[in-house]
Amino acid sequence: MARGRHRLHRELMRLEEQLKELPGLYIRKRLLDDIHDGGSGRWLSPQTVAGWLKQGRVPNDFDDLWAFVQELLRRISSRGALSHRRLEQKRIEFRDLWEAAKEQAVPDTRPVDVESEDAESRSTSLSGELAKYLDATRLAALEHPYPAVLPGTCLPPLSQVYVRQRAEARRAGQFSKGPDQIIWDRRSADDVVKGDAPVTWLLGGPGAGKSSLLRMVADKLAQKCLSDGGAIARPRQPELSGALQALSSPDNESPDKPLFPVYVPAHALMQPGSFAQQLAHAIALQLKGHDYIPLADAFFLGPPMPGARWLILVDGLDEIADVDERLKLLRTMRSYKKGPYRFVIGSRPLPDSELAILDEENGTGAVREKKGRGGLRGLDELAGRRDVDDLDAENGPAGRYELLPLDVSELPVFVRGWMEAARVPEPAPAVAAFMHQVNSGRLRELVRNPLMATILCQLHAADPTHPLPKGRYAAYQRFYELLCDRLYDPSSAGVNYQLQAQLRGYGAQASCAISNLPSRLLGALGQAAFVQQHEHVGGSAWEQIKTSVVPLRPDDMPVGRWDALTEQVLRRTGLVVVRAGDVVFVHQTLAEFLAARHAARDPRIGESELLRLSGKNGLRPTSYLTSYDRFLVAAWIAEDRCPLGLRELIVDLSGSYSSAAGIAELIRDGVDLGDEVRESVAGTLRRMANGRGLSKTMVAAEDLASVDVPSAVEVLSIVLKNPTISFLDRASLSRKIIEFDPLRAVDVFAELSMSRRLNIMYRDHASDYLTELDRARAASVIVEMVREREGDANELIVLIKKLFRLDMPVAVSMLTDVLDRRTWKEPHRSRLQTCLGEMESSLQRSYRSMVSDDEPRSSRPGI
Repeated sequence: MARGRHRLHRELMRLEEQLKELPGLYIRKRLLDDIHDGGSGRWLSPQTVAGWLKQGRVPNDFDDLWAFVQELLRRISSRGALSHRRLEQKRIEFRDLWEAAKEQAVPDTRPVDVESEDAESRSTSLSGELAKYLDATRLAALEHPYPAVLPGTCLPPLSQVYVRQRAEARRAGQFSKGPDQIIWDRRSADDVVKGDAPVTWLLGGPGAGKSSLLRMVADKLAQKCLSDGGAIARPRQPELSGALQALSSPDNESPDKPLFPVYVPAHALMQPGSFAQQLAHAIALQLKGHDYIPLADAFFLGPPMPGARWLILVDGLDEIADVDERLKLLRTMRSYKKGPYRFVIGSRPLPDSELAILDEENGTGAVREKKGRGGLRGLDELAGRRDVDDLDAENGPAGRYELLPLDVSELPVFVRGWMEAARVPEPAPAVAAFMHQVNSGRLRELVRNPLMATILCQLHAADPTHPLPKGRYAAYQRFYELLCDRLYDPSSAGVNYQLQAQLRGYGAQASCAISNLPSRLLGALGQAAFVQQHEHVGGSAWEQIKTSVVPLRPDDMPVGRWDALTEQVLRRTGLVVVRAGDVVFVHQTLAEFLAARHAARDPRIGESELLRLSGKNGLRPTSYLTSYDRFLVAAWIAEDRCPLGLRELIVDLSGSYSSAAGIAELIRDGVDLGDEVRESVAGTLRRMANGRGLSKTMVAAEDLASVDVPSAVEVLSIVLKNPTISFLDRASLSRKIIEFDPLRAVDVFAELSMSRRLNIMYRDHASDYLTELDRARAASVIVEMVREREGDANELIVLIKKLFRLDMPVAVSMLTDVLDRRTWKEPHRSRLQTCLGEMESSLQRSYRSMVSDDEPRSSRPGI
């Protein structure tokens, strides 16, 4: 956008300068925190506002702009508050400035300093070593992170089945199932990753798509660096419109410094050596097998090129199960926040105390000390003439984002990619059959998880006529059965056939190996997964697995050849990769399923696990059910191997909210826990949903919907009747009610629309949802609202226009009647008459169109 050429920019600069001249220390970050007001106000990032003031960018959302201006005006006013009339005048004034700035703004592609930029670009072309690294990074990033089980087919490129994801911002102390407020800041997830915060958390549950997202970002950035040659370009304002403008924040632009991607699993950063050495070692392991020469340890020591930074994409931090090791890595990354690195960390939700480690800044205390003694001048000297706001942005808390579920509307594209990869003869009918099954019940929710969607697509491709499983455990179990079928497939694509070819020269022992090696390896994988789940170790699994199959080795076969054959079969399972003498599961959730299946089939282990869950093994009882715990309970019940006392334990756990939520997940997955458990869980969740804390109420209501939909809808409708609930929270609650029960939602929104306890804006919002669900009911409700509010010209015009879209004749008739019955002052009468004239003209055009459509073609001129 054009910079500094519009009046809006000058007015914003003037207001802030005016505030800076007043007594007291002005820090923009504090002002923005006051606007946010702990979640009740709008959230504006320092980077966004700095773009408005320093670079003249035009805000995408007027409400964001007005929230900032209003706070400036309030602080400037000597009385501390402005009259409503004065504020309204200023709001209109700034809206006009904003509209004019939008019209005037044009893309600005000119460099800030052509001479200096040309000189810099001559010294910043990509080196051959860096270009080769980027090429290899692209190839490695596009390897799919999920397993393949389709007989005779290969995994499609990740780009073929990747669906663009979205993320939602969470402030410190407001993540997962315990926030007190909700921040509705949603945007494209890859824009979040490529933002300009020094550290960004990307959090999501099992199979939420964290690995896919980080790999896609690595691919796109590597491709961009190769095509641009690392050129440094000024960021451009994104063009947003409509719903995207409402849901996105404008601070998702590319930073000034080019980013060079480094995708690295978190566990690879636990090796000895400096941080640069750890990166080089991790990359060497990942790119092994590609056309790539290992990098020197010093490759990542400095920036990739002058004016650029490394974007370190750390995947699976939560998979480092040892808390001390995890904290050590977090502190290491914190110490490099000011180096040539930016960090994006993908993880399942972690305790807030761990997330907060990266909010801290080495040396921050010294900065604040100088600030207190020397005021703005001391800060300017310390920051090298940078603004206070630049320093606040750099030293501020790490960004926290939660990956949102897949948009069901984009699912057909995802499914078609998998059907084509599986070479399904007619992909279109297969996609239609898949969508028909998922558009009702639990599957609609399950497929919004990328890993579950991937597994279900593969199951459907293997047999499009077979109904899809209805729950998580059932889907993984079918997945496992399909894998076994592939391993024992007698065709040339099957592992059994290939073993026959390689072992037939070793006599009778070879026959035994052919029959037992695949199943023995799958059992060993289950045991290795169980050990890793409980002992929090990742090493020595490969040695354990090799030991478990030693008895099958033919006497005449060399040990080295047998180990190579074992590794080959292990890789063909698609469940693990063997790397640097260790076994790594391709996805943590798969490891949890295998571990639970192993535990459920061993009575001794099952008894020990039941003691762990109940706390009778000397440890504290389980306070919540993990993903692994839920797999374990489902496996016990599905395999009919329930240990004695399981039912009683589940009843006890259902009385606590933290564990009741996990039990509700099991019920939602179709696991039969009995009526007593269902009733107990419902009671616990009802109590939680009726407690304090809006976000806890929403989460509890969502869990409650698994066992008692009417109660969940009733809880949320009661919350919506509270006049203090903010607009954005109402939007979230309203969407949940529609999701739970669209028919009941009609009554809820009709009642809210007519509630005089609510602000008219909130009632109008409720009538919008009612219009989407039932247009006839909405028309009758809005008629009553018009009769109630007919004395207010502004509200009358809004409502009558909404009614006109539903019932043109009734709207025209009602407005005509109001104009005839009531006495209106100018300019209200003129505005109402103008509105009526526009509606009458539109109605006449509609009548003429209908007459024209009904007129026989033979009676029209020229026919």
